[in-house]
Order: sequence, then C-alpha cells, then structure tokens
Amino acid sequence: MRIVRFQWQGRVDWGILEDDTIFSLLGDLYGDFSRGKQLCRLSDVRLLAPAEPSIMVACGYNYMGEIRKLGMPVPEEPTVFFKPAGTMVHPEGDVVYPPISQNLQHEGELCCVMKREAKNVPAENALDYVLGYTCGNDLGLADLFKKDGRLTRAKGFDTASPLGPCLAMGIDPHNLSIRARINGQTIQDSNTSQMVFGPEKIISHISAFMTLHPGDVVFTGTPEGGHYPVKVGDVMEVEIEGIGLLRNKVVAAH
Repeated sequence: MRIVRFQWQGRVDWGILEDDTIFSLLGDLYGDFSRGKQLCRLSDVRLLAPAEPSIMVACGYNYMGEIRKLGMPVPEEPTVFFKPAGTMVHPEGDVVYPPISQNLQHEGELCCVMKREAKNVPAENALDYVLGYTCGNDLGLADLFKKDGRLTRAKGFDTASPLGPCLAMGIDPHNLSIRARINGQTIQDSNTSQMVFGPEKIISHISAFMTLHPGDVVFTGTPEGGHYPVKVGDVMEVEIEGIGLLRNKVVAAH
C-alpha cells in the first residue's frame, strides 16, 4: 500500500494511492484506517513530503561500499545526528544552494516514518513502530563540516532534507534497490542489503536515548556514490524499489 500527503482544492490531506488514483483515507493514519471514496487523479494534486515530524534523525556511514571507499573502520554502533524538521522539502520542491557554502553534496537514502511512540524499543520489535518507508536526500555542506567539525550547519540548513514521493507500507526494507541520478546520470546504484545496521537497529539505538514520535523521520544512510557535489541547475533523483522516485532541483538563493 502507498500513502500520499497532498494539497488539493485548498486543503492538505492524506490519501491512499492506487496506480494514478488517490482515494480518501478513513480513520487514523497512525492507527487503524481504510480506503474511502475515490478523490482525484495523482496529476490533479501537489504532492507533499509524506511526514509530519517533530524531529528527523539521520545515520551516517552505514553502507559497506561507502565505508570501504572512505577507508573507514566499520562502525560498532550507528552514528546518528539530528536534522531539523524545518529542513524538509516536498517532492519536486526546490533545494536552495546556501551562499555560505561552495560544496553542496547529494546523498540518496531510504527513510522510515514512525507510526507510534518509540522509547527503549528492542531491535526485534522496532519495525512494528514504522508507518512506512520513503525516499530521502540527506543533503550536506561538506566544506562547512570540514570547517566546523560538526554537522549543525552542514546538515541543518534550510531545504536540506527532501522526502517523498509517498510512504510505502508492507515492504521489506532489507533488500531494496536504491539508485540516485544527477541530470539523468546514475551516481548511486546499490541495495539496502548493503547496510551495516538495518532500520530496526538504527531505530532501537535512537530510542535508547530519545523518544521518537509519530511522524518523525529516520534517515538510514547513503550508499557508495553519495557525497556527490551538485550545482545550481542540477536535477537530483532518488529512486527506491517499491517506493518511487523523488526529484528535486537545485536553485540559487534569492
């Protein structure tokens, strides 16, 4: 099942997507719900990022190919950092290149959106707390990370977190093809089976020190080929099997 958040006829709503048709969602998105009446075609709406987070947490250095490429030791536990909820960008939304940086980099990722409150959750139960999965782009400012030695500016700037196009439910996050393209050129081609820590271990690790709430987002890391520099005018795409395609353009600050 695929769930979408969208703007249509002056309102924002959630719906169930089947092929290119959106149906109403009856009930509680984070509880029990069912499909209602047909509303509209997908082409009639503006898709929004399929999450309403209070916070987003991201995991770094989580694919074996990327770790080998960087010559790093394999982490003993997930390496996580925060991304403000206000950095979220909708599908087809613009990413603004911050004037304070000269090295904006693309990182395609699988993201989890939480369904219910998660605190001290064991890994074997952690996926029960996930509403669905979506595509994400964990954009970063590599030069500011090098300068600052921390990720506050490098990962927390406005428009740093595109998400979409939908939430996929009922899929196995452990064996999904994940690809990314810049201007049509493939720069990442991997599989989530190459993760060091699966989504359940990342969520369990986070929940041991903070509570995740419904709608919160967990980024699970980028495969080899991430940290790819982009420039104004570039079109970035992240495509994950069973979910769909997230597309965003880089634009100059006004």
